[in-house]
Amino acid sequence: MSSTFFGISVAQSGLAAQRRAMDILGYNIAHANDPTYKRQRMVMVEGAVLATSQEASSVGVSAVGGGVSSGDVERIRDTLIENRLREATTSAASWNYTQNVMSQIETALGEPSDTGLQKDIDNFWASWQKVANSPDSSSIRTALLEDTSALCQRMQYVYGQMQDTVSDLNLAVVDRVQQVNLIAGEIGKLNNEIGALSSGQMPVNDLLNRRDALVQELSKLVAISQHGSGVDNFIISIGGTALVQGTKVNKLETEVGTNGQQMVQWERDGEPVNISDGELSAILTLRDETVPGYMEQLNNIATTLVAQVNAVHHTGQTITNPPVAGGDFFKAGTTAANLSLDESIIDHPELVAASTTAVNNAGIGDGSIATAIAALKSTPVSGSLTINQMYSTLVGDIGSAAATANTQAEAHQLSVDQFTTQQQAVSGVSLDEEMTNMIKFQQAYNASAKVLSAMDEMLDALITGMG
Repeated sequence: MSSTFFGISVAQSGLAAQRRAMDILGYNIAHANDPTYKRQRMVMVEGAVLATSQEASSVGVSAVGGGVSSGDVERIRDTLIENRLREATTSAASWNYTQNVMSQIETALGEPSDTGLQKDIDNFWASWQKVANSPDSSSIRTALLEDTSALCQRMQYVYGQMQDTVSDLNLAVVDRVQQVNLIAGEIGKLNNEIGALSSGQMPVNDLLNRRDALVQELSKLVAISQHGSGVDNFIISIGGTALVQGTKVNKLETEVGTNGQQMVQWERDGEPVNISDGELSAILTLRDETVPGYMEQLNNIATTLVAQVNAVHHTGQTITNPPVAGGDFFKAGTTAANLSLDESIIDHPELVAASTTAVNNAGIGDGSIATAIAALKSTPVSGSLTINQMYSTLVGDIGSAAATANTQAEAHQLSVDQFTTQQQAVSGVSLDEEMTNMIKFQQAYNASAKVLSAMDEMLDALITGMG
């Protein structure tokens, strides 16, 4: 037969359980605006069998439960949605970074506008045409040299901006590797703390929330795979190699490669890291392939311009007395990085070899060489492309890549937003839901209190009646 005070014990367990549920509910509400927090819920379980009762059943002895017990405090989450969110975050971060860099390159080109490199190229050809029309005009020749200097400076600027971008990307590699190591180290420390605490407790859940937030942050930097949810079985890997395994951390490092750029490798054995997505992947692709490709195109334009103009210029004559054969117009061997006029022709417009023969004794030329150089604007010089078309191709390639990056960044960000909304719908704190639960727990607490009061009155009647 159950104890006389057994009912009080059952009612007391109800009071304790509802009060703890209210504590957890209050904790959820306190974190309502924390996007990394996952709401918690206490699992209520039946208490151990503490008594038997002959009166409870006409067929014999039946077990009587010992009330309710407060079980583990579990986090409400959906691992499938979290995995999809992490993957979407990785891709979005990669495209967002690519979009920002491509925007910077487009700004350096300044196309299409009246202040871009194309305008300087057009002014260069137009100046040669003016010289062809008035080969004896010193002011027009001076204007040609000024327009040429403007073209050289503009091309040097564009190339320098691309070169600076590569240098910045190289520094960004070091920065992102340091961030990966920092986050991985903190995850390892959290795993150590989680292992030292009992599972199913609120402090452990807070540490797990922090770990999940760090994993999400890490996924922006590099594509990762996560396995396990405890401590010893918790593994984060990059390209199939473990970065974090339990409390152990396998750090990354950077080492200057043969090309002078920072290469990413594993610290323990120096093996290259297989990086497939994320900001770090975008940085490496932009630094090693995309931007250098544009720089090579710009160099081809500059070297072709130098070679073609100089070749024609050598066939002409100056308007000096006596006339001499034309020398280099552009400094031989210059590229987009250092394109410039030949030193001999700077401030000496009379050395511009615009003609092949003198028309009269005054040395006025026929302007045929200037006409030939101006005609290079529409003459194929590289395969089937003119110099202008080579530049248009470069602008088109950059514009297309920038447009693709912008479209992809928007699309992947939309996926991130959708999965974030789903994740918050599952794990986020809903104040409406918590207020409903508050009423439910409060009513259950009041009911348990009334049971306790009723049991107290019954015991009082029993003790008074037996007095």
